[in-house]
Amino acid sequence: MTPLLEVRNLKTFFFTDGGITKAVGGIDFSIHLGETLALVGESGCGKSMTALSLLRLVPSPGRIVEGEILFKGDDLLRLPPIEMQRIRGNRIAMIFQEPMTSLNPVFRVGDQIAEVLQLHRGLNQGAIAEQTIELLHQVGIPEPELRSRDYPHQLSGGMRQRVVIAMALAGKPQLLIADEPTTALDVTIQAQIMDLLDRLRTERSMATLLISHDLGIVAENADKVAIMYAGLIVESATTEELFNHPLHPYTEGLLACVPKLGEEKKRLAPIPGQVPSAANLPAGCSFRERCPYAFSPCSKKQPSLQETSPGHFVRCWKYQ
Repeated sequence: MTPLLEVRNLKTFFFTDGGITKAVGGIDFSIHLGETLALVGESGCGKSMTALSLLRLVPSPGRIVEGEILFKGDDLLRLPPIEMQRIRGNRIAMIFQEPMTSLNPVFRVGDQIAEVLQLHRGLNQGAIAEQTIELLHQVGIPEPELRSRDYPHQLSGGMRQRVVIAMALAGKPQLLIADEPTTALDVTIQAQIMDLLDRLRTERSMATLLISHDLGIVAENADKVAIMYAGLIVESATTEELFNHPLHPYTEGLLACVPKLGEEKKRLAPIPGQVPSAANLPAGCSFRERCPYAFSPCSKKQPSLQETSPGHFVRCWKYQ
């Protein structure tokens, strides 16, 4: 089956006076309709920049320098700006990390949803008002008629996130990009938001790109997982395969940092060192300075992504 989205060798660099920062160093992944792919990694590894690259929203002085972003077979990087505007927010929508940065504080939330409906759906005023209330109802906001007249500051963090999800769904997207959608929410609200996204994905047959550093959320909600480190995908597999049989030392380290119920209490094992700067990556494997298994080939060349078993890929010299 042809993927809804296929990314090939995507590279996004920032060109500054201090040199070139390789935010995304050449990544490949695909997502099918109805599927959730989780992009996982520490802060600064390139997850959010990958999402912005998909929408062609890379801020200056950054730019996409190489690769293909195939959406339903069309390369988004070759589309004229006007065509990309029609796709952005309509066929591909994004939920950003902090809802208060996505909502205008001086407009009522209903008016902000209505603006998206008018822009992407071309509905008349009566239909817009009806759809606004229906969207708020779909995302689980009680008394949607009343809440539509509220300003963002009058809503809780969880309610604001639901409004942002309603705005993202207004254009009936086929691909939803959720960038840390539960940041700054308490655990109970996190679970509610993730359940909501999963239900909406099923009801609407959407594909979801879930960007997160929370392995618990990923384990519960993703079909496939891609682990990012220093701008590259270092391992990808189905969620069950990756959690049960991690291959890359970085993946092993991430999973070792997660406390487990029922296990005897002991100190967690942190990954030594720090993520290297994307502006000054070490020679060879980017992870070698933190890796307990590093040997001579690791310092010479970046390993390629190898398929070790059907659907399980890893970028490590141990498996070359």
